[in-house]
Amino acid sequence: MKPPPSDAAAEAPYIELLGVAYQVPLDNTAFENFLDTAHDFFAVNPKTGEISPSVLQNEAAQSELDTHTDRLLEIFDMAVALEKSQSASQDTYHAVLQIRPGSLQVCGNDAAGVLLKCDLPVPLEELPLDPDTRGLIYKTLNRAAEQDRIFLGNIGEDAESTCLGLIHRPADPDAALRISLSFVHWSENLLARLGTALGLTDSETQVLAGYLSNKTPKQIADTRGRSTETIKAQSKSILRKTGCARIADLVQLSAGIAFMLHQIPAASGDDLLTSWTTPREHMHTLQRAGRTVAFYRHGTGKHTLVFLHALIQGPFFQPEFLAHLAERDFTLLAPSRPSYGYTSPAETEAAFEETSLLDALAVIDQHTSGEVHVIAQQLGTSHGARLVNALGPRAASLILVNGGIPLSKEHYSGMDRRVRLAAMSARYAPSVLKLSNALGLRSFRRRGAKHFLIDRYSQSDADMRALTRPGAMEAHALGIFHACEQDGSPFYLDELSKHSDWGQHLNEVRCPQYWLQPEKCRIARPDDVRAVTERLHDARFTIEPGAGSIMLHERPGRVAEFISGAVDDALSLRESSR
Repeated sequence: MKPPPSDAAAEAPYIELLGVAYQVPLDNTAFENFLDTAHDFFAVNPKTGEISPSVLQNEAAQSELDTHTDRLLEIFDMAVALEKSQSASQDTYHAVLQIRPGSLQVCGNDAAGVLLKCDLPVPLEELPLDPDTRGLIYKTLNRAAEQDRIFLGNIGEDAESTCLGLIHRPADPDAALRISLSFVHWSENLLARLGTALGLTDSETQVLAGYLSNKTPKQIADTRGRSTETIKAQSKSILRKTGCARIADLVQLSAGIAFMLHQIPAASGDDLLTSWTTPREHMHTLQRAGRTVAFYRHGTGKHTLVFLHALIQGPFFQPEFLAHLAERDFTLLAPSRPSYGYTSPAETEAAFEETSLLDALAVIDQHTSGEVHVIAQQLGTSHGARLVNALGPRAASLILVNGGIPLSKEHYSGMDRRVRLAAMSARYAPSVLKLSNALGLRSFRRRGAKHFLIDRYSQSDADMRALTRPGAMEAHALGIFHACEQDGSPFYLDELSKHSDWGQHLNEVRCPQYWLQPEKCRIARPDDVRAVTERLHDARFTIEPGAGSIMLHERPGRVAEFISGAVDDALSLRESSR
């Protein structure tokens, strides 16, 4: 048996984790690196569920993480505020440079000094633009009057940022050469719109982004984990689609289009993906114990369905799903748990689960005193088990759409890295879970819901295909906003609830259970879920072939049909037992 690690050895991984965490507020791409570091911080052997001894032996270091989390969030907020102020200054300033005839001294307005980060005037040879741009200015100075020239230049020798420029060589030889500069901020949203405008695939857009950052094909290949030959082949495709002969022409074209796109508001779909506002359509509220409980209601049918949403899915649905339920004479109630959407937080963190249960019961009692069918999805499963037990005979059925199961280390090998990280940190180091969720919320809020979803599902071909289905990306975005509408605490509280020991609640369910599990789910393997259901009372298990984790939005008609069939079967069983 190995001896326990020394205090210094146990503390070292925490210090390494914190070092990576402090990079996140200052680097848009650092959060993924933090998650990988946090995962490896826990997992000695993911297949066996063995946890690093330093995690188990150093509770003092864990408690310190909460203090660092608060500091990191302050730094994050300061960084975002600085970005906004810089963005505002770039929008309002128009940088102009002037070079008088017979002089190589470059003068400029205040905006030029801010953009170039230097004190003007300076000799042309010291102007902080890349050598090619300075060479173009030299050539223009030495030529007779000609038409204006557009260029894309890099500020700083290391291409710190990119600017779009216009050189105006006046007809009067005694007039000054004027150079207008505009900053180009290649945001995720702008790159996506540029790729769409040029007719590029997502992969080609990322290659173009590399060229716009002044990278070589080899550097782009290394960044994207592809071969140089693949990048060169994609580059040829991009040139063919855009009608450009050279990469330099492509970069100039992209800068011009980007400048025009910057002046045009994003389309309504982009507005939705960046609004970060939870919708109020179909939403109702009630007051309970001095708190507001929000819930969504669809239909006025005689059979009541209560939907308990997942973390970033629901309580929002595809039109096809709602239309099917309306045809079947259902009323769908979808309460928001504490701190989600517009539902007030629980009085304490420890009261989260009980408050969630009492809120759901209040929503049901306001609507009906009769039987209800409880539908739960993913992280909502534990809440669904508690609810049907509290309802007793009023619970006609429990219907699981990609249901969750009580997780233990034997399930770790079947999870993707993100789910495994949440499971391990919730069980062994909740402070790491809180830190991860706090950083993730701000990181993805800054980068946008689309980036969040692509990052979350990039390891699943089934889910990535599902995101391209009309309305799927938008419905998911609403789910993210719903989880983040207040302070993002559901990311922490509901993960703790999901990974707690709630197996007893599931074992106590006595109404019929109907499980529809996607074959390609990366949250928990279908076989692991099946093994759990085989030990439950009156549980029927079905695998949906080819479906991924976001089956609710990928196959809304199929899910609605499954729910309808489950309700019919449960009602038939009740009638036969009377």
